[in-house]
Amino acid sequence: MSMRGGRRVRLLGACVLLTGGIGGSALLTGTAGAATCVAGAACSMTGTAALGAGTLNLTTPTALGWAVTLAGLSQQVVDTTTADQSYTVDDATGGGLGWHVTVDATTFTTGTVTLADTGTFSTNGSTGANTAAATTAPTQACTVTAQCTVPTNAITFPEAITTAAATPPPTTIYEAAATTGIGSVLIGGVGWWLTLPGTTAAGTYTSTVDMNIISAP
Repeated sequence: MSMRGGRRVRLLGACVLLTGGIGGSALLTGTAGAATCVAGAACSMTGTAALGAGTLNLTTPTALGWAVTLAGLSQQVVDTTTADQSYTVDDATGGGLGWHVTVDATTFTTGTVTLADTGTFSTNGSTGANTAAATTAPTQACTVTAQCTVPTNAITFPEAITTAAATPPPTTIYEAAATTGIGSVLIGGVGWWLTLPGTTAAGTYTSTVDMNIISAP
């Protein structure tokens, strides 16, 4: 685990011995909060660093988007915007509890027409053509080289996301086991997929998609 933005405190101890004239010596008297030592004997002190817990944050895309021309056959379409294909988790809590990322989404709707709540929306670590079923996981890396502990993730892909008209259920799409995922971690190569049957009606469909970061896997 690395500490970012911290302060390094250096403590300096001084030992002073004053000698008087022949047959006499004088030792500097210590003042409040100071230590006095003689030559050859170290002054011992306690160094205390108060390190407060930071926060657990998630930085997400601002929107997701898909575009395809219907062909009368089942189609798989992925969000091709590079900025949408990653998100960042910053675990500065110092607790090492781990975390998990969830997604929930309302039904994709255009007017009175909707896409199915199951089998439509999913995610994995592939953004290539027709690879919604790929079992590839997204990539993971420290946002600054060697400045994090990369997550140990047990989620398998593709991860189906069930939508609903109201109160959609959250789906865990990535996780970090305890003592991992500490620091700032970039999850990349994220494929956001829609699977469309050949009978899909044309239109501009919208859904409210929420992402959340939760402590512990």
